[in-house]
Amino acid sequence: MKGAFGSITKARLTTSEGSCMVAVKHLRPCGTAAADWKRMTLRLRREITVWQRLDHENVIPLLGTIEDEQPCIGMVSPWMEAGNLSAFVSRLSPTLVHRLQLPCDVAAGLRYREHFLGSKLRNAYLSPLPVHSKGVIHGDVTGANVLIGDDGVGRLVDFGLSIIKAEFEGTSFITSTRGGALRYRALELVPSIDADVQIDERITQLNTMCDIYSLGSVVLEILSSHIPYFSISDDILVTLALSRRILPERPPSDFLTDPYWALINRCWELEASSRPSADQVYTSLSDLRDARLLQ
Repeated sequence: MKGAFGSITKARLTTSEGSCMVAVKHLRPCGTAAADWKRMTLRLRREITVWQRLDHENVIPLLGTIEDEQPCIGMVSPWMEAGNLSAFVSRLSPTLVHRLQLPCDVAAGLRYREHFLGSKLRNAYLSPLPVHSKGVIHGDVTGANVLIGDDGVGRLVDFGLSIIKAEFEGTSFITSTRGGALRYRALELVPSIDADVQIDERITQLNTMCDIYSLGSVVLEILSSHIPYFSISDDILVTLALSRRILPERPPSDFLTDPYWALINRCWELEASSRPSADQVYTSLSDLRDARLLQ
């Protein structure tokens, strides 16, 4: 099957300890010149080094890599039979408890990301890291990149792959965006409609605060079962809304209460530096969850 950034193959991994189903992901060439693939492989290895060291219940683990007839390294991770968050919330209508816990799961994954660099990587990895000074950049926090395990826990996947994809297609981060992922993108990644700036100049603005904006959009989807800009069916018109700095509207939902809506809008602050950290969002979501369940 095809994912946002490449092909995904379901396979069985057999070891001395037993066997399990896994997902093998290869980045899709998309016309990239053969001469660039060696450089891309080296770049991907650095990203893989970061992913392999991420060890948290809300981050999909990287079990290993495989090199076969494909032009790029295959990344092996556990197969999540329940699928991604977007499909989960639209198909199964989660309970109140589950809807309130899933936002905490996603925020916990990003929260761990923030603390991970300082505690484990800063002095341990000598080559240039594909991370922001405040932590590892995910770059593509969407409902499709949160997978649901059999235990119902939400886990982040695909750290940094969107950034690599943009680099090696010779495009900006935003122009390399595929499908509905555009709806989760931070406003600052799209040039303002009145800005005299080349789109390719915007890639340098990708940082951890962009992930926080996207986190707010994922929380919106979990609580409402609506994607951002749900009333706009055409992605081109979504791009226009982003360029005009128009935030997603509030969808109708009994789960999306005023306190949650206020927190989401804090994640969407137009001034990126005014957005809360993943740690702060996690704390707020946990408090809101506990208060709601006590009612």
